[in-house]
Amino acid sequence: MRSDQSFEDYRESMLDYLWSEIEPHAEEWDETGDLPREELWDEWQEMGFLGAMAPEEYGGLDLTQREYVELEKEWAKVSGGLRVILHVHNTNVELLDHVGTEAQKDRWMPEIVDEGASFAFALTEPHAGSGTDIETHAEKDDDEYVLNGEKHHITNADFTEYFNVITRTENGFSILVVPRDADGFTIREMPETMGSHGSEHCYLHFDDVRVPEENLLGREEGSGVRDAVDHLRVSRIYIGANALGISERCLEEAVNWAKMRVTFGKPIAERQAVQQYLGEMARDVYALRLAVEDAARQVDEKGRAGIEADLCKLMAKDVTQRVTDNAMLVFGGLGYYREVPVQRFYRDARLNWLEEGTPSIQQITAAKNLLNGEYPYELDEQAVDHLDNPVDEYDSDGGNEYELSYEL
Repeated sequence: MRSDQSFEDYRESMLDYLWSEIEPHAEEWDETGDLPREELWDEWQEMGFLGAMAPEEYGGLDLTQREYVELEKEWAKVSGGLRVILHVHNTNVELLDHVGTEAQKDRWMPEIVDEGASFAFALTEPHAGSGTDIETHAEKDDDEYVLNGEKHHITNADFTEYFNVITRTENGFSILVVPRDADGFTIREMPETMGSHGSEHCYLHFDDVRVPEENLLGREEGSGVRDAVDHLRVSRIYIGANALGISERCLEEAVNWAKMRVTFGKPIAERQAVQQYLGEMARDVYALRLAVEDAARQVDEKGRAGIEADLCKLMAKDVTQRVTDNAMLVFGGLGYYREVPVQRFYRDARLNWLEEGTPSIQQITAAKNLLNGEYPYELDEQAVDHLDNPVDEYDSDGGNEYELSYEL
């Protein structure tokens, strides 16, 4: 996006590229699992996809959250594999901008924007989870860290130049930036996934990998997990945008098919059951669109993701489940075949449920925030006063024997 170009103009050029150059090949890429990333990477760089969240001072687009979710939505709408690759790339660019020191940004941002370098995020482990139970550890040795451990489900690990590795250190959890060619660092492929074909996920193994201390991302040792969790919370809105793109595509395909498909002498669009499916799909798409837009706006205005991000991700799971199910029902038996795209989006959507935390994590996080006084709307003064002591009259004798206790 040029400095003299509006976002709407940029969005139009982006849509033209995606639907004329990408979408016609998406089904083939899904079937073969062979998305020609190396051939497309220069095009994505030229389109600004690789620097969408990079600061303008480094030549990036420096998009707002409300603008960026439009890109994620459209990527998901045309190709699950493309969407996953670009989502992971851009969330790591945003992590560098959010967490990195000025020296680190000066070092790596030009590589990203000008040379097309990419980062992957390495948190989850095969024998632990994605939280404080991780076992990968790094010990300080003079001006280096010695890193040992393993990771899995690491997206873009098949090509990315750098890895943001979450590891235990002496003063807590930290993020170390590990280059692909580091001695003692090995990468191997994981099995094929059910959807979003064209994106790859790998195992990582670190055997006494030496990482210079200047590759400790952020302010200080021990801040890594806090910074990463804060960062991941924003990206939950992006998952909502991805789910919205899939849901919009399924709705559009279902409406078009309902008009075309004729049984017993009339289009199935005239049948009440089909109309019910379409109405439910439209309701869900509309609700998710509003949620994504509002959550993105909140980040733009407040500078951080709040409870809206968790609720947006929760809604994304339910919406894509219902919409893709209903799309399959509108298409009937044909929807089970590769001849139509709804089967592809049915499979792609299931990844949205698991990315950036499972629904149970969002439920717990949202509940904690509610219990700490954070609501997805502003409480008026009367409501707050009423909530201060809601059980004063609980005991008929004037006493209050009720105690509220919880621990999450």
